[in-house]
Amino acid sequence: MPMVTAVARTFVKWFVMSKYRFVITTDHFDLREKEPYFLIANHPSELDPVYVAYYLKPYPYPVANIMLYTKPMLKFALTRLIRSIPKRKGQSDMRTIRGIVNALKKDKRSVMLFPEGNASFFGEQTDVSYLSTAKLVKKLKQDVVVAKIDGGFLAKPRWGHRAKRGHYHIHYYRLLKSSEIESCSVPEIEDLLAKNLAFNDYDWNRRMRYPYVGKKRAEGVEHYLYWCPKCEAIQSITTKGNEISCRTCGSVTRVDDHGFLENLPFDDFVSWGRLQSKKIPVIAKRPCHSEGVLYKIDFDRMRRINLGHVDVTLDSRNLVMSGEKTYSLALSRLEGTVITRKNFLSFDYEDNTYYIEIKDPKLILDVIDYHKGEQ
Repeated sequence: MPMVTAVARTFVKWFVMSKYRFVITTDHFDLREKEPYFLIANHPSELDPVYVAYYLKPYPYPVANIMLYTKPMLKFALTRLIRSIPKRKGQSDMRTIRGIVNALKKDKRSVMLFPEGNASFFGEQTDVSYLSTAKLVKKLKQDVVVAKIDGGFLAKPRWGHRAKRGHYHIHYYRLLKSSEIESCSVPEIEDLLAKNLAFNDYDWNRRMRYPYVGKKRAEGVEHYLYWCPKCEAIQSITTKGNEISCRTCGSVTRVDDHGFLENLPFDDFVSWGRLQSKKIPVIAKRPCHSEGVLYKIDFDRMRRINLGHVDVTLDSRNLVMSGEKTYSLALSRLEGTVITRKNFLSFDYEDNTYYIEIKDPKLILDVIDYHKGEQ
Protein backbone atom coordinates (compact mmCIF):
# COMPACT_ATOMS: atom_id res chain seq x y z
CA MET A 1 0.00 0.00 0.00
CA PRO A 2 1.47 3.43 -0.93
CA MET A 3 2.52 5.52 2.06
CA VAL A 4 0.06 8.35 1.32
CA THR A 5 -2.83 5.85 1.18
CA ALA A 6 -1.73 4.30 4.46
CA VAL A 7 -1.66 7.75 6.06
CA ALA A 8 -5.17 8.48 4.75
CA ARG A 9 -6.49 5.19 6.17
CA THR A 10 -4.93 6.00 9.54
CA PHE A 11 -6.63 9.40 9.58
CA VAL A 12 -9.99 7.83 8.73
CA LYS A 13 -9.55 5.18 11.43
CA TRP A 14 -8.50 7.44 14.31
CA PHE A 15 -10.52 10.57 13.56
CA VAL A 16 -13.55 9.96 11.37
CA MET A 17 -14.35 6.45 12.57
CA SER A 18 -14.44 7.61 16.19
CA LYS A 19 -17.41 9.85 15.38
CA TYR A 20 -19.85 7.04 14.49
CA ARG A 21 -20.98 3.63 15.69
CA PHE A 22 -20.15 1.50 12.65
CA VAL A 23 -21.72 -1.94 12.28
CA ILE A 24 -20.30 -3.99 9.39
CA THR A 25 -21.86 -7.23 8.13
CA THR A 26 -21.30 -9.39 5.05
CA ASP A 27 -23.10 -12.09 3.08
CA HIS A 28 -21.26 -14.24 0.49
CA PHE A 29 -18.57 -11.59 0.18
CA ASP A 30 -14.99 -11.28 1.46
CA LEU A 31 -13.96 -7.76 2.45
CA ARG A 32 -10.43 -8.60 1.20
CA GLU A 33 -11.55 -9.95 -2.14
CA LYS A 34 -8.93 -9.23 -4.79
CA GLU A 35 -10.78 -10.15 -7.99
CA PRO A 36 -12.29 -6.95 -9.50
CA TYR A 37 -15.99 -6.27 -9.04
CA PHE A 38 -18.52 -3.46 -9.23
CA LEU A 39 -19.31 -2.14 -5.76
CA ILE A 40 -22.66 -0.38 -5.95
CA ALA A 41 -24.09 1.48 -2.96
CA ASN A 42 -26.97 3.65 -1.88
CA HIS A 43 -26.09 7.21 -0.91
CA PRO A 44 -27.60 8.53 2.34
CA SER A 45 -24.76 10.94 3.25
CA GLU A 46 -21.91 12.88 1.66
CA LEU A 47 -18.96 10.85 2.95
CA ASP A 48 -20.38 7.40 2.13
CA PRO A 49 -17.54 6.67 -0.36
CA VAL A 50 -14.97 7.13 2.42
CA TYR A 51 -16.74 4.85 4.90
CA VAL A 52 -17.73 2.15 2.40
CA ALA A 53 -14.23 1.91 0.92
CA TYR A 54 -12.43 1.96 4.26
CA TYR A 55 -13.38 -1.63 5.13
CA LEU A 56 -12.25 -3.01 1.77
CA LYS A 57 -8.68 -4.07 0.92
CA PRO A 58 -7.71 -3.28 -1.74
CA TYR A 59 -10.03 -0.28 -1.90
CA PRO A 60 -12.19 0.11 -5.03
CA TYR A 61 -11.59 3.14 -7.24
CA PRO A 62 -14.47 5.57 -6.58
CA VAL A 63 -16.31 7.35 -9.38
CA ALA A 64 -16.29 10.94 -8.11
CA ASN A 65 -18.09 14.13 -9.11
CA ILE A 66 -15.70 16.14 -11.30
CA MET A 67 -16.65 19.31 -9.41
CA LEU A 68 -14.74 17.98 -6.40
CA TYR A 69 -11.51 18.22 -8.39
CA THR A 70 -11.87 22.00 -8.56
CA LYS A 71 -11.17 22.21 -4.80
CA PRO A 72 -7.38 21.92 -4.22
CA MET A 73 -7.60 19.78 -1.06
CA LEU A 74 -10.18 17.42 -2.54
CA LYS A 75 -8.24 17.20 -5.78
CA PHE A 76 -5.15 16.21 -3.78
CA ALA A 77 -7.12 13.52 -1.93
CA LEU A 78 -8.71 12.12 -5.11
CA THR A 79 -5.51 12.07 -7.15
CA ARG A 80 -2.67 11.63 -4.65
CA LEU A 81 -4.11 9.82 -1.62
CA ILE A 82 -6.25 7.46 -3.70
CA ARG A 83 -7.03 6.76 -7.34
CA SER A 84 -10.44 7.93 -8.52
CA ILE A 85 -12.46 8.22 -11.72
CA PRO A 86 -13.99 11.67 -12.45
CA LYS A 87 -17.65 11.93 -13.51
CA ARG A 88 -19.83 14.93 -14.34
CA LYS A 89 -23.12 14.56 -12.50
CA GLY A 90 -26.24 14.38 -14.61
CA GLN A 91 -24.39 13.58 -17.84
CA SER A 92 -22.93 10.60 -19.62
CA ASP A 93 -19.17 10.74 -20.07
CA MET A 94 -17.14 8.45 -22.32
CA ARG A 95 -13.99 9.36 -20.38
CA THR A 96 -15.62 8.03 -17.22
CA ILE A 97 -16.54 4.78 -18.93
CA ARG A 98 -12.98 4.39 -20.22
CA GLY A 99 -11.70 4.98 -16.69
CA ILE A 100 -13.99 2.27 -15.34
CA VAL A 101 -12.95 -0.21 -18.04
CA ASN A 102 -9.24 0.51 -17.45
CA ALA A 103 -9.63 0.04 -13.70
CA LEU A 104 -11.38 -3.31 -14.09
CA LYS A 105 -9.49 -4.76 -17.04
CA LYS A 106 -6.04 -3.14 -16.92
CA ASP A 107 -5.43 -2.33 -13.24
CA LYS A 108 -7.49 -5.31 -12.04
CA ARG A 109 -9.14 -3.08 -9.43
CA SER A 110 -12.73 -2.89 -8.35
CA VAL A 111 -14.85 0.20 -9.04
CA MET A 112 -17.23 1.87 -6.59
CA LEU A 113 -20.39 3.48 -7.98
CA PHE A 114 -23.15 5.47 -6.33
CA PRO A 115 -25.85 5.46 -9.04
CA GLU A 116 -27.94 8.09 -7.24
CA GLY A 117 -25.11 10.57 -7.78
CA ASN A 118 -26.50 12.79 -5.04
CA ALA A 119 -26.50 12.13 -1.33
CA SER A 120 -30.04 11.91 0.02
CA PHE A 121 -31.90 15.17 0.59
CA PHE A 122 -34.31 13.95 3.28
CA GLY A 123 -33.47 10.35 4.22
CA GLU A 124 -34.55 8.11 1.35
CA GLN A 125 -33.10 7.22 -2.05
CA THR A 126 -32.98 9.91 -4.71
CA ASP A 127 -35.41 9.32 -7.57
CA VAL A 128 -33.03 8.45 -10.41
CA SER A 129 -32.79 6.05 -13.33
CA TYR A 130 -30.53 3.01 -12.92
CA LEU A 131 -30.58 2.31 -16.65
CA SER A 132 -27.05 3.53 -17.45
CA THR A 133 -25.61 1.55 -14.54
CA ALA A 134 -27.54 -1.55 -15.64
CA LYS A 135 -26.18 -1.18 -19.18
CA LEU A 136 -22.64 -0.89 -17.82
CA VAL A 137 -23.08 -4.01 -15.68
CA LYS A 138 -24.46 -5.92 -18.66
CA LYS A 139 -21.65 -4.82 -20.95
CA LEU A 140 -18.69 -5.47 -18.66
CA LYS A 141 -20.03 -8.57 -16.88
CA GLN A 142 -18.19 -8.13 -13.59
CA ASP A 143 -19.53 -9.42 -10.28
CA VAL A 144 -21.85 -6.90 -8.63
CA VAL A 145 -21.48 -6.34 -4.89
CA VAL A 146 -23.91 -4.13 -2.98
CA ALA A 147 -22.97 -2.02 0.05
CA LYS A 148 -26.34 -1.28 1.65
CA ILE A 149 -26.12 1.59 4.13
CA ASP A 150 -28.65 2.19 6.89
CA GLY A 151 -28.54 5.09 9.32
CA GLY A 152 -26.14 7.20 7.27
CA PHE A 153 -28.56 10.07 6.76
CA LEU A 154 -29.60 10.20 10.41
CA ALA A 155 -25.94 10.10 11.47
CA LYS A 156 -25.00 13.01 9.20
CA PRO A 157 -27.54 14.57 6.81
CA ARG A 158 -25.94 16.34 3.85
CA TRP A 159 -27.39 19.68 4.91
CA GLY A 160 -26.62 19.49 8.61
CA HIS A 161 -24.50 18.52 11.58
CA ARG A 162 -23.33 15.09 12.70
CA ALA A 163 -25.20 13.28 15.45
CA LYS A 164 -23.16 12.20 18.47
CA ARG A 165 -21.83 8.69 17.75
CA GLY A 166 -24.75 7.90 15.46
CA HIS A 167 -25.26 4.36 14.16
CA TYR A 168 -24.02 3.80 10.61
CA HIS A 169 -24.56 0.26 9.32
CA ILE A 170 -23.08 -1.21 6.12
CA HIS A 171 -24.08 -4.64 4.82
CA TYR A 172 -21.93 -5.97 1.95
CA TYR A 173 -23.34 -8.75 -0.19
CA ARG A 174 -22.92 -10.22 -3.64
CA LEU A 175 -25.91 -9.35 -5.79
CA LEU A 176 -24.84 -10.87 -9.10
CA LYS A 177 -22.03 -13.16 -10.18
CA SER A 178 -20.45 -12.47 -13.55
CA SER A 179 -21.73 -15.84 -14.78
CA GLU A 180 -25.32 -14.81 -13.98
CA ILE A 181 -25.25 -11.50 -15.85
CA GLU A 182 -25.34 -13.06 -19.33
CA SER A 183 -28.82 -14.47 -18.68
CA CYS A 184 -30.16 -11.18 -17.25
CA SER A 185 -31.68 -8.50 -19.46
CA VAL A 186 -30.85 -4.83 -18.92
CA PRO A 187 -34.37 -4.10 -17.55
CA GLU A 188 -34.00 -7.00 -15.11
CA ILE A 189 -30.66 -5.67 -13.87
CA GLU A 190 -32.11 -2.16 -13.62
CA ASP A 191 -35.03 -3.43 -11.54
CA LEU A 192 -32.70 -5.45 -9.33
CA LEU A 193 -30.51 -2.43 -8.63
CA ALA A 194 -33.49 -0.19 -7.84
CA LYS A 195 -34.92 -2.71 -5.36
CA ASN A 196 -31.63 -3.39 -3.60
CA LEU A 197 -30.56 0.25 -3.29
CA ALA A 198 -33.91 1.56 -2.02
CA PHE A 199 -33.75 2.81 1.57
CA ASN A 200 -35.55 4.96 4.10
CA ASP A 201 -33.63 5.74 7.28
CA TYR A 202 -36.79 6.67 9.16
CA ASP A 203 -38.57 3.40 8.41
CA TRP A 204 -35.37 1.60 9.43
CA ASN A 205 -35.08 3.48 12.73
CA ARG A 206 -38.72 2.97 13.60
CA ARG A 207 -37.66 -0.66 13.99
CA MET A 208 -34.19 -0.12 15.46
CA ARG A 209 -34.88 2.89 17.74
CA TYR A 210 -31.25 4.02 17.82
CA PRO A 211 -30.49 7.44 19.34
CA TYR A 212 -29.23 10.23 17.05
CA VAL A 213 -28.49 12.94 19.56
CA GLY A 214 -27.04 16.39 18.95
CA LYS A 215 -27.44 20.06 19.81
CA LYS A 216 -27.87 21.27 16.20
CA ARG A 217 -29.89 18.51 14.56
CA ALA A 218 -32.17 20.92 12.67
CA GLU A 219 -29.67 23.54 11.53
CA GLY A 220 -29.13 23.67 7.78
CA VAL A 221 -32.38 22.06 6.69
CA GLU A 222 -33.84 25.53 6.01
CA HIS A 223 -31.85 25.49 2.75
CA TYR A 224 -33.87 22.46 1.59
CA LEU A 225 -37.29 23.06 3.17
CA TYR A 226 -39.18 25.85 1.44
CA TRP A 227 -42.77 25.19 2.55
CA CYS A 228 -44.28 25.52 6.03
CA PRO A 229 -46.68 22.62 6.80
CA LYS A 230 -48.63 24.72 9.33
CA CYS A 231 -49.36 27.98 7.49
CA GLU A 232 -48.11 27.04 3.98
CA ALA A 233 -45.81 30.06 3.75
CA ILE A 234 -42.98 29.79 1.22
CA GLN A 235 -39.28 30.45 1.99
CA SER A 236 -40.13 31.11 5.63
CA ILE A 237 -38.37 28.26 7.46
CA THR A 238 -35.66 29.05 10.04
CA THR A 239 -33.73 26.79 12.40
CA LYS A 240 -31.82 27.00 15.66
CA GLY A 241 -30.40 24.03 17.49
CA ASN A 242 -33.00 21.27 17.27
CA GLU A 243 -35.89 23.67 16.64
CA ILE A 244 -37.58 24.48 13.32
CA SER A 245 -39.64 27.66 13.08
CA CYS A 246 -41.52 29.72 10.52
CA ARG A 247 -41.09 33.48 10.16
CA THR A 248 -44.83 33.71 9.48
CA CYS A 249 -46.45 31.44 12.10
CA GLY A 250 -43.78 30.72 14.71
CA SER A 251 -42.68 27.36 16.10
CA VAL A 252 -43.19 24.42 13.73
CA THR A 253 -41.45 21.35 15.19
CA ARG A 254 -38.28 20.02 16.77
CA VAL A 255 -36.00 17.07 16.01
CA ASP A 256 -36.09 14.49 18.82
CA ASP A 257 -33.28 12.23 20.06
CA HIS A 258 -34.08 9.55 17.48
CA GLY A 259 -34.12 11.95 14.52
CA PHE A 260 -37.91 12.20 14.25
CA LEU A 261 -40.09 15.33 14.13
CA GLU A 262 -42.52 16.28 16.88
CA ASN A 263 -46.02 17.80 16.84
CA LEU A 264 -46.77 17.46 13.13
CA PRO A 265 -49.14 15.14 11.21
CA PHE A 266 -45.97 13.39 9.98
CA ASP A 267 -42.74 12.62 11.84
CA ASP A 268 -39.91 12.71 9.30
CA PHE A 269 -38.22 14.86 6.66
CA VAL A 270 -39.05 12.35 3.91
CA SER A 271 -42.75 13.13 4.30
CA TRP A 272 -42.09 16.87 4.52
CA GLY A 273 -40.05 16.74 1.31
CA ARG A 274 -42.77 14.83 -0.54
CA LEU A 275 -45.48 17.22 0.60
CA GLN A 276 -43.60 20.38 -0.37
CA SER A 277 -42.77 18.99 -3.83
CA LYS A 278 -46.52 18.73 -4.50
CA LYS A 279 -46.75 22.51 -4.01
CA ILE A 280 -44.32 23.27 -6.84
CA PRO A 281 -47.00 23.73 -9.57
CA VAL A 282 -48.48 26.57 -7.49
CA ILE A 283 -45.13 28.00 -6.34
CA ALA A 284 -43.81 28.03 -9.92
CA LYS A 285 -46.61 30.28 -11.16
CA ARG A 286 -44.69 33.26 -9.79
CA PRO A 287 -40.99 34.15 -10.10
CA CYS A 288 -38.79 32.67 -7.38
CA HIS A 289 -35.97 34.65 -5.78
CA SER A 290 -32.77 33.73 -4.00
CA GLU A 291 -29.16 34.89 -3.72
CA GLY A 292 -25.67 33.46 -3.69
CA VAL A 293 -22.13 33.52 -5.01
CA LEU A 294 -21.64 32.58 -8.66
CA TYR A 295 -18.65 30.65 -10.00
CA LYS A 296 -17.61 29.63 -13.48
CA ILE A 297 -15.72 26.36 -13.80
CA ASP A 298 -12.50 26.17 -15.79
CA PHE A 299 -12.11 22.44 -16.44
CA ASP A 300 -8.84 22.89 -18.31
CA ARG A 301 -7.17 24.20 -15.16
CA MET A 302 -9.60 22.50 -12.75
CA ARG A 303 -10.40 25.69 -10.89
CA ARG A 304 -13.32 27.93 -9.99
CA ILE A 305 -13.55 31.55 -11.13
CA ASN A 306 -15.47 33.69 -8.62
CA LEU A 307 -17.94 35.94 -10.46
CA GLY A 308 -19.22 37.58 -7.28
CA HIS A 309 -22.48 37.84 -5.38
CA VAL A 310 -25.67 37.60 -7.43
CA ASP A 311 -29.38 38.05 -6.90
CA VAL A 312 -31.24 35.14 -8.50
CA THR A 313 -34.63 35.35 -10.22
CA LEU A 314 -36.24 32.28 -11.76
CA ASP A 315 -39.38 32.29 -13.91
CA SER A 316 -40.87 29.89 -16.42
CA ARG A 317 -38.39 30.82 -19.14
CA ASN A 318 -35.19 32.21 -17.66
CA LEU A 319 -32.72 31.96 -14.82
CA VAL A 320 -31.40 35.49 -14.23
CA MET A 321 -28.36 36.11 -12.02
CA SER A 322 -27.62 39.78 -11.38
CA GLY A 323 -24.43 41.13 -9.84
CA GLU A 324 -21.59 43.15 -11.34
CA LYS A 325 -22.74 41.51 -14.54
CA THR A 326 -26.16 40.09 -15.41
CA TYR A 327 -26.48 36.54 -16.73
CA SER A 328 -29.85 35.72 -18.32
CA LEU A 329 -30.01 32.02 -19.17
CA ALA A 330 -32.86 30.36 -21.04
CA LEU A 331 -34.12 27.30 -19.13
CA SER A 332 -34.52 25.40 -22.38
CA ARG A 333 -30.72 25.46 -22.79
CA LEU A 334 -29.85 24.62 -19.20
CA GLU A 335 -28.39 21.10 -18.81
CA GLY A 336 -27.17 18.84 -16.01
CA THR A 337 -28.71 20.86 -13.18
CA VAL A 338 -27.88 19.24 -9.83
CA ILE A 339 -27.18 20.16 -6.22
CA THR A 340 -23.66 19.26 -5.15
CA ARG A 341 -22.44 19.14 -1.57
CA LYS A 342 -24.70 21.17 0.75
CA ASN A 343 -25.95 24.16 -1.18
CA PHE A 344 -24.17 24.40 -4.52
CA LEU A 345 -26.30 24.36 -7.65
CA SER A 346 -24.32 23.43 -10.76
CA PHE A 347 -25.40 23.39 -14.39
CA ASP A 348 -24.14 23.66 -17.96
CA TYR A 349 -25.21 26.43 -20.30
CA GLU A 350 -23.98 26.22 -23.88
CA ASP A 351 -20.20 25.79 -23.53
CA ASN A 352 -19.94 26.96 -19.92
CA THR A 353 -20.37 25.31 -16.53
CA TYR A 354 -21.60 27.40 -13.59
CA TYR A 355 -21.73 26.74 -9.89
CA ILE A 356 -23.81 28.82 -7.44
CA GLU A 357 -23.42 28.69 -3.68
CA ILE A 358 -27.07 29.53 -3.21
CA LYS A 359 -29.41 30.15 -0.29
CA ASP A 360 -32.36 28.08 -1.59
CA PRO A 361 -30.87 25.24 -3.69
CA LYS A 362 -33.74 22.77 -3.35
CA LEU A 363 -36.46 25.26 -4.25
CA ILE A 364 -34.57 26.53 -7.29
CA LEU A 365 -33.77 22.99 -8.45
CA ASP A 366 -37.37 21.80 -8.05
CA VAL A 367 -38.77 24.80 -9.93
CA ILE A 368 -36.23 24.42 -12.75
CA ASP A 369 -37.10 20.72 -13.06
CA TYR A 370 -40.80 21.56 -13.09
CA HIS A 371 -40.47 24.15 -15.86
CA LYS A 372 -38.29 21.79 -17.89
CA GLY A 373 -40.83 19.00 -17.48
CA GLU A 374 -38.53 16.82 -15.41
CA GLN A 375 -40.63 16.60 -12.26
